[in-house]
Amino acid sequence: MIRRHLAVLLAGEFLLAPVAPVTAQNTVRLISAPDKAQGNQVHPQLLVEFGGAYKGLQATFVERGGKRVAVQSGLSNAGSDFTVTLLDSQVENALATERGYIYVTRQQLALMTSEVELASVMGHQVDHVAARHAASRNTRATIGGLLARGVSLAAKSHLSTRIAGPGAQLYTVKYGRHQEYQAAALGVRSILAVSYSPHASADILAALDGSTGLMAQASGSAWSAPIWASTHPNGADRLQRAAALATATGGPELAIAQNTAFLRMLDGLPYADGKEGRKVLRIVTAGAKDAIGTLSQRMAVAASNRQRFVIVNGLPADEPVKPGTLVKLLVATQPRIRQSAKLRPWMTCNTWACQGRCPRM
Repeated sequence: MIRRHLAVLLAGEFLLAPVAPVTAQNTVRLISAPDKAQGNQVHPQLLVEFGGAYKGLQATFVERGGKRVAVQSGLSNAGSDFTVTLLDSQVENALATERGYIYVTRQQLALMTSEVELASVMGHQVDHVAARHAASRNTRATIGGLLARGVSLAAKSHLSTRIAGPGAQLYTVKYGRHQEYQAAALGVRSILAVSYSPHASADILAALDGSTGLMAQASGSAWSAPIWASTHPNGADRLQRAAALATATGGPELAIAQNTAFLRMLDGLPYADGKEGRKVLRIVTAGAKDAIGTLSQRMAVAASNRQRFVIVNGLPADEPVKPGTLVKLLVATQPRIRQSAKLRPWMTCNTWACQGRCPRM
């Protein structure tokens, strides 16, 4: 599927009939003090389990974009009520809590090609919370139980169940199909409200679906499947639904220039940490003689480098790369060494018997 790039639209030109209108922005809405207190308690514990907060230019960009779309959710129209964090994790995931905390992992950010894709991902998570989906199904989970079920499949992290209590409830449980569709519709409303194209949701879902399949193919087992695949039902259906919702708005699917500022912002972002070692994204300009084959051969990927190149760049596999196009390459780098009492997901275990699946990780 061709991934679309950033398109600035006039939100007022489009209508989404099944979705209730956004509450007037001049109505003050704030997250309550008790909810804030609970979120403040859980936040540092969640950071520990997800590898900590990633700092730098990318984190600043994510924070700005996340707050912009979060204020459209109905939880609060004060940007200061939200804490948006880029997680230093190789798991492809995004999540939010009712206390105003929003998270996206660097691994998922690396799959994106535009700011509007980031907005659609984060808006979708916040809208699950705004719609009180988990509460209505009585399926909220503690951090320990949630992560032990989901993240352990991907990050191979030793996840403690000691983190519990009302503040440890996250909205990343497995939602029902109706709830996923409702959150998708609300997400389209949210990104229209900030003048973005609604087509990006289908684009990032396609990238996630492709990445999930490639990782499963490479590992030959389910343990490395990204968490989004275990917490979201029927990825193919969600992708088709997202495309249909975008089309229903009546807005044109514009094919315009790359979001070069967004892509350049990604330069240097770590990608994966598996048995092949940590890599970083490098943004390069395709030359006149470059093609998918020649560019993908420059990737520090042992197998399926062509498929990985197509997925991370959101390119059609059967079309030439235009000269001057910015593309992402995965370049090898040495893993960072951090002082820690135990191995964390960002570290590489070199014990031969573990072969990258060390239980301490």
